[in-house]
Amino acid sequence: MPSNQKAFTLEITVKTKRTEQIRIIAKDANKPDTMYMNRKGKVRGTRTFEIKLPTSPDELIVSVYNTKNGNQPLGGDVSFKIVDVRVAPLVEYAIKMTPEDESFYEFALHFAKNAGVLNAGKTKPSTYRSNDGRYTIDYYDVIRDRIEGNELKTPARIGHQTGIIEVSKKDFLKYTIPMRLVILMHEYSHKYKNPKIGRPIDDEAAADINGLYMYLGKGYSEIEAAQAFLYVFRDSNNEMNHKRYKIIRDFTDKFNRGKIEPRRAA
Repeated sequence: MPSNQKAFTLEITVKTKRTEQIRIIAKDANKPDTMYMNRKGKVRGTRTFEIKLPTSPDELIVSVYNTKNGNQPLGGDVSFKIVDVRVAPLVEYAIKMTPEDESFYEFALHFAKNAGVLNAGKTKPSTYRSNDGRYTIDYYDVIRDRIEGNELKTPARIGHQTGIIEVSKKDFLKYTIPMRLVILMHEYSHKYKNPKIGRPIDDEAAADINGLYMYLGKGYSEIEAAQAFLYVFRDSNNEMNHKRYKIIRDFTDKFNRGKIEPRRAA
């Protein structure tokens, strides 16, 4: 579909006769490893999937298929039907962002949309900077421990002194654009938002909330954000991350109900 870099919500209604696991993937038609959504859900009867697209490519490919049968040509799988596809306005929120926040958001979004095709280094990173020169991302194949050189199970980290964000291409290739973006907004918040509200730079929960505030406020999917955090937490399944995830879910629920900032239609 010609999405023309517009912001909108795509609603796809699927119908099944019995319980089926339906996957929906929305990706850039002209750029590899660039997904705007990758989600699956059970359908028995009728269910509408909502794809929030605060940003989109020139052309979007949307695949809908039954996971047990694979992605077949249109009409080749009779286990489900696409009964409706419609475009709806994107819901955004009247959030408060500084010029610095907006500058980083634009930089992070550009990086997230191109992370699948940008070069990354093994021992020496490929370095990318924002247009105003304020922010830097060092892109590595994987992130390694600085002393032993062992691979770390983290998609990104930020230098508390330098403000330089290190990103793992190995991880970002698996993530959708919204997942990449919420991770970057989280790292930004450690250095540039936490201190402004009197929280330590290394306060993870505060960085979660500060990053989510901007991410959700721009209209991105809460489901993609939850998926990103779950990917990170599954390698560190501990009580602290259990608490963080509960805080994330509670904040997201309040945000979507307009309890944090009022809604506005794009």
